[in-house]
Formats: sequence, structure tokens, C-alpha cells
Amino acid sequence: MAILNRIESAIDESIGRRRLGYALLGLIILFFLWFPNDASQSNYAKTVFISGFFYAIMSSSWALLAGIAGQFSFGHMAFMGIGAYVAGLVARDGIVFASLGIGITAESFSAIGTIIIGTLIAGLVGLVIGWLLLRLRSAYLALFTIAFSELFRIMMLTEYDYTGGSNGLSLRPLLQIADIDAARQVEYYLMFALLIVCLLAMYWVANSPIGLFLRAMREDEDAASALGVNVVRYKILVFVFTSMIVGLAGAIFYSDVGSERIIPEQLEVLQMSLIIAYAVIGGMESLIGAAAGAFISRYLLEAMREVVISLPLGLTLPDGSDAFVWETGAWRFAVFGVVMVFTLRYMRNGLLYPIITWFSGRDLAMQETVAKRDDDDDLDEQAGASDE
Repeated sequence: MAILNRIESAIDESIGRRRLGYALLGLIILFFLWFPNDASQSNYAKTVFISGFFYAIMSSSWALLAGIAGQFSFGHMAFMGIGAYVAGLVARDGIVFASLGIGITAESFSAIGTIIIGTLIAGLVGLVIGWLLLRLRSAYLALFTIAFSELFRIMMLTEYDYTGGSNGLSLRPLLQIADIDAARQVEYYLMFALLIVCLLAMYWVANSPIGLFLRAMREDEDAASALGVNVVRYKILVFVFTSMIVGLAGAIFYSDVGSERIIPEQLEVLQMSLIIAYAVIGGMESLIGAAAGAFISRYLLEAMREVVISLPLGLTLPDGSDAFVWETGAWRFAVFGVVMVFTLRYMRNGLLYPIITWFSGRDLAMQETVAKRDDDDDLDEQAGASDE
């Protein structure tokens, strides 16, 4: 322990934890930029990373909504589906305003245009739901978004003639690249760039005066309102903002970046529970922690599909192999559940929280605050003793 304290003191005096953290973050970004250029990496590995970027966006946006703003919602997958389905429907059928006699053909929209429309519609639906519910306490939002998500999934599943039902709905390809390897590489960089842009936008919101208002509302809505914060306005604002982010992510991800079609199975409550679990494991109150938790968890769940166990002492199986291959199937989710329980029991701020706070130097600020508070308490006790 003394050695660790000396190392920490040396780092604080020479480099500084924050600078070291920035250097580590830069190395991580360089790794992700280099990864698709490694000839030894298969398209499958790149697809896993692309999926990890997508779920990192979903979990970090949920962390902004629930962990920072205190608005517990189960509607993220529904808003993601709205963005993807609207983009696909506009690309296939165009837009028709029957009452006005106005129609815009599908050919009039590019893939980017359909994505923008899907994003805006996701934000509009979020605005309507927020206006109806966010004047109430968060429990009503959680209950309503569960019902809304399931209702939306059932609608997409049963309206077979319009949405494709269980077969899904194809979106207009965002990229027209014939070479599969080149296409996968471009898709990788596109999704990674989207993750960086979304994180920067959310980081700006979380560290702006709006973020301060959101944290105040999370801690005590009545006190924040008494101090002049328009609670309903900022609740709706962050709800619409996160709805548009996940709508954009869904529209881009299913425009053949991560898949070629959106299916109702992707909108199940189980998928939403995974997003929440990713955010909790990484850290609900940290955007980077939630994103990292989602990416690492997604990668490990995929890596655990097959577990190779080598036999010791030269033992072999009846078929002559020296290793046992375990097809984990759904069992890997049981392991994930154990990690989730451990996190909630012993590290409620997330498994990555100690690492993030150490590199950011926040633990030093906490120690100084605690020390100052203890000193103030001692002064108060001395003042009380002298008065007696």
C-alpha cells in the first residue's frame, strides 16, 4: 500500500493524473483507429466492434437521461426503432399528406435525408411523450415507456403488409461499396465517428449550465424549482435530446452499417434491460463509463459464445481432441447477471468508476472536501466548547 501511495504521489507531482488520463484516452482512440487496418482482423471482429459502438451510444445516452437527469425511461429501444422504421418507410414509400393532396416520392430522398427524417420524428415523439408525462414523477415515465415500447413492437410485428412483420424492414443503404472488406471498414469508421460526436454533444450538455440544472433536478426537484429552475422544460429538453440521439443511431446502424434491416425482435424489453445493465456496470453517472461498459460488455458477451477449455496432464476427449469447446448459449447472460449483481451490491457507481475518478483526479477533490468538512466540524466543536 505504501508503494502504491508513493507511485500516486510521483505521478501527481510529475505528470498529473488528468494528463495521464488524456494520454490513455488518446491511446485508446488510436487503437480503435488502427484496428480495422490490421489485416489479421476479420470482418466478423469489425462487426462486433461496430455493434459495440452502437450499444455504447445507446447506454451513454441512457446514462445522460437516467444517471445525470434522473429520468428513468424504458423507451430507448422504441425511439431507436422509430428512427430506423421511419427512415425505412420514407425510403420505400416517400411521404404523403393525403389531406393536403401533397406527396413526395421515395426517389426524392437520399439515404441521409431518410435518416434525418427518422431522427426528427423520434425527437417529435419524444416531445409529445415528454409534454404528456414529464410534469409527473419519474415512476409514471418508467411505466408509460414500458407500455409504449411494447405497444410499438407489437405494431411493427403485426402490421405485416406495411412493416414487414417478423421479416423486418429494409432501409436504404447509406453506403454503396461493392467490396465487402472496404465497405466494412468504412462502416466501422462511420459508427466510431458517430459515437465520438454523440459523446462530445452529450458531454457538452452534461457540463453546461443545463447539466447543472439536470443534476439539481435529479437530487431534489422541489428545491431546484424553488431556486428558479424550470424543471418541466429541462426534463423535456433532455428527453427529446436523447430520443433524437438514439433515433439517429438506429437509423444509421440499420442502414446496412450493422445490419440491412430492422426487425421487431430488436425492440424487446430484454434489449432495453441490456442497455440499462451496460450503463450500470460502466457507471450511470459517467458518459464515458457507460459507453465503455457497453462496449466491453458487448465484446465479452460475444467472445463468450464459445469457451475453449484445455485439458490438463495430456488428457484427451473420445474424439482425440485435447480441448473441450463449450457452446455457452444463454449461459453467458447468467455470468453477466452475476457481474450485474456484484456491481449493484459492492460498486453502485459502476465497475469503471474508480478508474475514471483516479485518472480525472476527482478522488483528490473528494478527499479535500472531506478533510475540509472534518476541519469545519472540529472548529464548530471547539467554538461550542468555548461558548460553554
